[in-house]
Amino acid sequence: MSRFKPLYPKPSFQPFGQLEPSHPRFQLLIEQNIDGMVIVGSDRTIRFVNPAAEAIFGKTWVDLVGAEFDFPLVVGETSEINFVTPAGQSLQAEMRIVEIDWEEESAYLASLRDITFRKIAEEERKRAEVQMQQVQKLESLGVLAGGIAHDFNNLLMTIVAHAGLAAKKMPLDSPGREHLIKIEQAALRGGELANQMLTYAGRGKPLIQAIHVSTLVEEMGHLLAVSISKRISLLYDLAKSLPMIHVDPAQMRQVVMNLIINASEAIGERMGTITLRTGKMLITEDYLRECHVRGDFKDKTCVFLEVVDTGHGIDTETLEKIFDPFFTTKFAGRGLGLAALLGIVRSHDGAIKVSSELGKGTAFRIILPSTPGTENTLERHAAKQETPSGKGTILVVDDEEDVRLAAQLILEDTGYQVICASDGLAGLDLFRQHHQTIRAVLLDLTMPRMNGEELFSEIQQIRQDIPVVLSSGYSEEEAVRQFTGKSFNAFIQKPYQIDSLIEKIKYVLDKSEAKKPS
Repeated sequence: MSRFKPLYPKPSFQPFGQLEPSHPRFQLLIEQNIDGMVIVGSDRTIRFVNPAAEAIFGKTWVDLVGAEFDFPLVVGETSEINFVTPAGQSLQAEMRIVEIDWEEESAYLASLRDITFRKIAEEERKRAEVQMQQVQKLESLGVLAGGIAHDFNNLLMTIVAHAGLAAKKMPLDSPGREHLIKIEQAALRGGELANQMLTYAGRGKPLIQAIHVSTLVEEMGHLLAVSISKRISLLYDLAKSLPMIHVDPAQMRQVVMNLIINASEAIGERMGTITLRTGKMLITEDYLRECHVRGDFKDKTCVFLEVVDTGHGIDTETLEKIFDPFFTTKFAGRGLGLAALLGIVRSHDGAIKVSSELGKGTAFRIILPSTPGTENTLERHAAKQETPSGKGTILVVDDEEDVRLAAQLILEDTGYQVICASDGLAGLDLFRQHHQTIRAVLLDLTMPRMNGEELFSEIQQIRQDIPVVLSSGYSEEEAVRQFTGKSFNAFIQKPYQIDSLIEKIKYVLDKSEAKKPS
């Protein structure tokens, strides 16, 4: 059955703009148009639809003709309409309305184009652009973090070396010696934080160690106390008898610090309490389903670290977004903290459980796999042996004057003779002059004029058997990456302690002597 009146042919040369609705060319134009065509009377009832409109609405013309047209009739403007088809599919269409005469009365012609897939493609493109911007932002932050961490490690090297040398020369019962040791330890902790920046920048990897989480928290006590408002009480509920956990200590300190600062900011300037709790628990599948990260728990006994605050709490909608990169309810420039925490916990096969109630506070619980059979195990540090005496000449090449001086003082204090160079070219000149007497080279990785890799290749051409200890504020992985195809004898990362440098030098010298024919 045709939806048109019986056809009364007009002259074939009649222009399209003057065609009557009954004309066969008008019928052909409407029926085969890829856009949906809907004719609406002045009373807003649908008088006619073409096949494309039937496809858009998901209904036949029998259902549509005579029904009310539910969309606004704004003449001369393009608008977007949204509707749901009888099959439950959400569609978006672009609509343009013009006035026409239809069957000798005023009417409206609505031209509809399905733009659902175009909108989906636009949303995907926008999401991809946002993701790309975030990737580029992270890459930029990574480059910045890597550069800062490298320079910071060089600075800390000076503090560690001078504090260590001063403590070494003081009597064991001297009151000042303990303060110097504290300075050295604090600088080494600063080095750990710098290395975390290198890991974030993709120029390092976590250093996994077996630790007691309660001990780690206790050692951070003073730092945590000065990081929160004086109006907030920091309470500790630390279990003394816990299994050990295998983690990167620096990353765990970052987790603790991050949670404490977030808790402090949640309380604000009001009086409040933050409770830091550790303990052990049995993990279950039901419990893991409530966690933001589900770790790989081979042993059901786990260790947890929990931070509970009496702040304003987090609503359900916000709670779902708190671990998203760059999401923040704070001032501009913040927002990577919890996303970084999530990454750290995930990398340690752990889990995170967050519970919150508006007006009462929030609890963050970090659950980590324990090491079986380590209950009550305490870390024991071997007594330091007497520092070995050294002999011979060591070439130190580093563009940082303070680092050169620190290394020189350490090595000379041990008995070595030291010659120093401020860059690769100067180091090469000194090596050419003294290569017969130089026993080993302490070589920086990044330097102006000639970097460590280039200098290494040059001195290998002069003496292939020369032991080389590579030193850098970057990690060993970065050094290995830059020394592709070359093999240095040992690596030491700044900031390093006195004993660490002496041991590295002694190691490469002993190894070199062992290779010599007897």
